[in-house]
Amino acid sequence: MPQIVKLYQQISPKKVEVFVWRARKLRLPVLVELDKRGIDLHSVRCPLCDEEIESVKNSLLQCKHAFEIWRKVFDWRGRGGVHFVNIEDLLSDTGGSNSYVGKQIWQAVVWSCVYLIWNNRNQKVFSNKSWNVPVAINEIQVKSHEWIAKRCKDKTID
Repeated sequence: MPQIVKLYQQISPKKVEVFVWRARKLRLPVLVELDKRGIDLHSVRCPLCDEEIESVKNSLLQCKHAFEIWRKVFDWRGRGGVHFVNIEDLLSDTGGSNSYVGKQIWQAVVWSCVYLIWNNRNQKVFSNKSWNVPVAINEIQVKSHEWIAKRCKDKTID
């Protein structure tokens, strides 16, 4: 696993690296954590689905909106169903690829996806923008390709 992390760090923007590090440590400012620190909140329920308590796991993986994005990303990449139970497993996944570049690309897509899911969550919370799965999927595809193409040493990636 550390080798995969090192591979992706060569092609990811620093802001994504920092975000993934914080997500792995479960140190994102989700509502349940802010509540634990004594911040007075109206609710600790997920701001997207309003069904569960917002935790890092819920925001990035389990919320019905995030899960729909993961389902579409896994379909897009030909991976089948989403089967992760925790954030660390998801962030460490190599996509079942045996090739160096394949592992690197899948890791970049996963890291880009969690980062952009969080950004979409923040847009909903702070700007009251609606959650649109097709738009989010398109953004994930465009951004992950852009980040990979600009930073990957293998310039034949399409």
